[in-house]
Amino acid sequence: MTHPARRWRLVALTVVAVLFGASGCVTTTVVIPTPSTASATPHDFTVATTEKVKALDPVAVTDSMSTTMVSALFQRLLTLDEGKTALHPDAAAECIFVSALQYRCTLKANLKFTNGHALTSSDVKFSIARALRLGVADSSAHQLGALATMDTPNDLTIDFNLAWPDNQFGYALAEPAASIVDEEVYDPDAIRSVADLPVGSGPFWVSASFTDKLYLRALTGYSGYTPAASDFVVLKFYADSAALEEAMKQGQVDVVWRGLNSAALKRLNDQISASKDKLTDSGFRRDTSAGQRVHFLRWSDTSAYRLDAALRTTISAALQDDRTLDSIIPRGIEGHITAFKLGGITSLPPLTGERPRLTLSYDSKITGELEMARGIRDRIEAAAGVSMQVVADAPTADLVLSNYKAWNVTPIAWLQPYRTASLPGSADKIASLEKLYRTTTDQATRDSSLSELQSQAAADAIVLPISQEDDDMFLAAAVKVHEPKYGPGYQLALWSVGLQ
Repeated sequence: MTHPARRWRLVALTVVAVLFGASGCVTTTVVIPTPSTASATPHDFTVATTEKVKALDPVAVTDSMSTTMVSALFQRLLTLDEGKTALHPDAAAECIFVSALQYRCTLKANLKFTNGHALTSSDVKFSIARALRLGVADSSAHQLGALATMDTPNDLTIDFNLAWPDNQFGYALAEPAASIVDEEVYDPDAIRSVADLPVGSGPFWVSASFTDKLYLRALTGYSGYTPAASDFVVLKFYADSAALEEAMKQGQVDVVWRGLNSAALKRLNDQISASKDKLTDSGFRRDTSAGQRVHFLRWSDTSAYRLDAALRTTISAALQDDRTLDSIIPRGIEGHITAFKLGGITSLPPLTGERPRLTLSYDSKITGELEMARGIRDRIEAAAGVSMQVVADAPTADLVLSNYKAWNVTPIAWLQPYRTASLPGSADKIASLEKLYRTTTDQATRDSSLSELQSQAAADAIVLPISQEDDDMFLAAAVKVHEPKYGPGYQLALWSVGLQ
């Protein structure tokens, strides 16, 4: 519920909706909530970060902040609590296997999109088919591989007919690409521009968007698993850690998600340690999700060096001394094994031929990524006899530093970066092991297939685990976090935060 001190009036304004990374702009009439003159609060309820939203069309989501937004704006048939594998109905009233090859979902009655259109099984079928048709690289559409056809016997029922039994299919329906969009609004053959306001049925809708902030309002009549704890939220994007830390000091934000560099975190941790109430000097408490910040180094499909097995192995070994994560499946996830070596002295044979000159890309919008990329570069150059240039935001660089959050905590979700980037000589083995895991009901067979997948990943060295660290959220004293307080893969959950 909204804090009693917050009262909002609606003002219809024409604004220029310029979203992050959009090539142009559109003029849209939107409803912008503004505080009434009677409000005693100094600012709107604000969630702050330095990370940017790259996509608002569910089929195009590949990063953590876009996952956060799509999770808040759209429904899926099913969802999960953070850290759990039990599926819960969201837009669905029920989903069950009626046979080994048919998965049936029944929608809740009277679901509606933000534009007032009814949400029916036809929209679900359209949304899933569209995600598969567009097939965006690194999106969760790849998790729907068992689907053959879909039937909609009535407006509330959709039958998913599978090509083979898949014990992971329900999880695929809980992931971003399976979000339900309005078939009367979304183009079946093209990704919707980030400058176009989204139309969904989630706990929030976007009332206005600008380059540095999004205005979100709770959807009246929302019927789903994650109702909004606040009627109104501003998601604000700060330029860097210094600006974010200053906003905390000035009391301009209520929730801070990531964005603080290591020095700022050290200062805040020291303040918390010295406080009897375990608060920072500006009154924030720290909520930590243990081990949920994971970094991989990934070879790009376009790299001319990608098929050089000796170079891949050498670079993997060069990172051994600094590596703190020993598998693509992190510690704490089902089936994790130690697949990559950690620490110790590595003896690398010299590479032959002309000195390789590689590029390493990082996400410039994520605090700390440049420093990590340069550290990785320095380690590889010193140990492997290669030259490496660090570049920003270049997905076709030879190597890409990935700050990865899986869609959920299932091992198949964590393995996606490797499963979808297999080498020609490993592709059949990887596909066979994955299918075995997804079809078996025997736990020993599941564990064995996961172990083999992780061992093969270490041998291929296409996706290299780097580190597994804690993730943080800072909360002002008046903020309450409701369950589930994070998304299925420990993403920021905008619906969970509100005033006491």
